[in-house]
Amino acid sequence: MITPTRNALLAALGLLALAACNKGPSPEEQKAAAEKQAHEAAIADLKQPIALISAYAPYAVLPEKTDKYAPQRHIDLDKSTLCAANEIRYAANKARQKIETSSADATKGLQASLKAVTEACADADDPDKLAKCSGAVKALDGSLEKTGAAAAAMGVTGKYPRVAPDSVTPEAKAAIAPYLRARGPGAAEKAYVEKRQDPNAKAADVIAACQAAQVDADAAASAFEKADEPIRLTAATRKMARDSQCRRLGELENLNKDLLDCKKKAKSTECHVVCGKVKGWLEEGLPAAAFTPIQKDYAGICDKG
Repeated sequence: MITPTRNALLAALGLLALAACNKGPSPEEQKAAAEKQAHEAAIADLKQPIALISAYAPYAVLPEKTDKYAPQRHIDLDKSTLCAANEIRYAANKARQKIETSSADATKGLQASLKAVTEACADADDPDKLAKCSGAVKALDGSLEKTGAAAAAMGVTGKYPRVAPDSVTPEAKAAIAPYLRARGPGAAEKAYVEKRQDPNAKAADVIAACQAAQVDADAAASAFEKADEPIRLTAATRKMARDSQCRRLGELENLNKDLLDCKKKAKSTECHVVCGKVKGWLEEGLPAAAFTPIQKDYAGICDKG
C-alpha cells in the first residue's frame, strides 16, 4: 500500500531526476562555447583584410638588386612600395577594429599583431621602414598560425586565413588591380630591362627599347591622372623614372660620340671637360651593358690627355 508520505517522496525523487535531466551547461562550458563562437566570428571578419594584406605584401618590399644597370635612384619604386605599405596599414587597422568588437578576448594576440602592422607600415618611405613593415607582416602571419592552432584545439571548424598568395580573394584581386596597372611594369618596360642588360645590344637599340617603355609609362600616367592620390603618384613617378632613364641614355650616347672625337685632340680643353664627364659616369655606373666599351675608350683617350 502506497502511503501519502511515500507518494510525496516519490514525487520529490521524480522532480530531482527531471531537474538533473534538464540541467544546463556549466559556466566552463558556456565560456568555451562563447570562445568558439568568437573565433568563428574573427575568422569571418579577417578574411578580406588578410586577403588585401596578402595581395599587397609582395609590393611593399624593395626588390633584390639583380640588375647591375638599374638606376641608383628609383623614385618609382619608392612611391609604389609606399603605396602598398599604406594599403597594408589600412587593412590591418580595419581588421583590428573588427575583431576588437566581435571577439575581443579570444583574439588579443592577433589584435596586438595587427596594431603592430598598422604602426610599422604607416608611411614606410625608406628601406628601413619597409623592412620593419615586412617584419610586422611576418609576425602577424605567425600570430594567425598560433591563434588558428588554439582555435582548432577547441574544435573550431573554420580556419584562420594566413598571409599568403592562396589567401588573396577575387575581391582583393579586384581591389589591387588599379595599383598594379599604375605600378607596372608593362611588356615594353620588361623588354627594356632585358635589353639594357644585353652585352650584344647596341646603344641605339637600348634607347629605342627605353622609348617604347616610355609609351607604357605615359599611358599609365594618363589613365590614372584623376585617380586617388596614391595611385596617381605611383603612375606619375613611374613615368618620371622612365623619362629620366631615356634622357640619360641619350646624354651618354652623345657624350660617347664626343669622347671618340677626342682621339685626335685628347689634350684640348674641350676634351678635358669631356673626359671629366665620362669619369663621372664611370664612377656612378653605366646605365646599360651597351655602353661598357666606353671604359676602354676612356682609358685609351683620357689617360693620354
